[in-house]
Amino acid sequence: RAYATNSVGTAYGAEVSFKTATVVPTLSSTTSISSIKPTTASSGGVISNDGGASVTARGVVWGTSTGPTISGSKTSNGTGTGTFTSSLTSLTPGTTYYARAYATNSVGTAYGAEVSFVSAVVGTAYKGGKIAYIFQSGDPGYVSGEFHGLIAAVNDQSSSINWRVNLDRTGATGTALGTGLANTNKIISTNGGTAGSYTYAAGICADYSVTEGGVNYNDWYLPSKDELNKMYINKGKIGGFANNVYWSSSEGAYNYAWTHRFSDGLQTYANYYDTNHFTIADNFATRVRAVRSF
Repeated sequence: RAYATNSVGTAYGAEVSFKTATVVPTLSSTTSISSIKPTTASSGGVISNDGGASVTARGVVWGTSTGPTISGSKTSNGTGTGTFTSSLTSLTPGTTYYARAYATNSVGTAYGAEVSFVSAVVGTAYKGGKIAYIFQSGDPGYVSGEFHGLIAAVNDQSSSINWRVNLDRTGATGTALGTGLANTNKIISTNGGTAGSYTYAAGICADYSVTEGGVNYNDWYLPSKDELNKMYINKGKIGGFANNVYWSSSEGAYNYAWTHRFSDGLQTYANYYDTNHFTIADNFATRVRAVRSF
């Protein structure tokens, strides 16, 4: 109602009523992307004001182009104002995504600030280690539409160890992607020893285990020649490698196995019984880094 005041007092006019206009909700933020994995990631948002009408839907939208909307991929994380968390799923590994929080009321949908991220790639922590290589079309183990590859241990399992402890041939001659595990099993079968106390390269890889998120990863092995080469190519992203010689599980000529020099990429034979007798010029210690497939 209107009012007017003079020396006598204040008078009021007729009363009218009205309702403030309802607007879309206000989002104060989109939560930074975290827990980035090859196919999943976490985000969320904060809704500070419902705009005058109940928030009936909220979550995060994402896509491969800027400005994603609720017509595309989205999460559904309840109703109302406040803070919420979201799990983004079905991502394609190694892809750049754009995401933003959203909130819907009877007026429409509002969006928070946009953030971008890349789904897990080589070097990302994953299932006990770091992704060392992602299988490509034509690789053994590649399945269209699925995510498979190699995971490297985060550190070396030895800085100087023999390939094995006797001179018997093992038959571990596989060099291609996907042959390292079979090689490792052949070496152990031929060489013997007790699980948990092996004293040679393939054995200490088989003994290696990591528990992460309540899951024990104990299927590690000594990489084949080609698997070790993928680790060399991506060594900067994986990290922790020395500029020394690493054993592969690929047996070559009698008394020799394939090695890979991480200082310059040279692949050559080394005597697999005595680490002091190499067929390469540099007498580096022979190191070991375990790998597992996923």
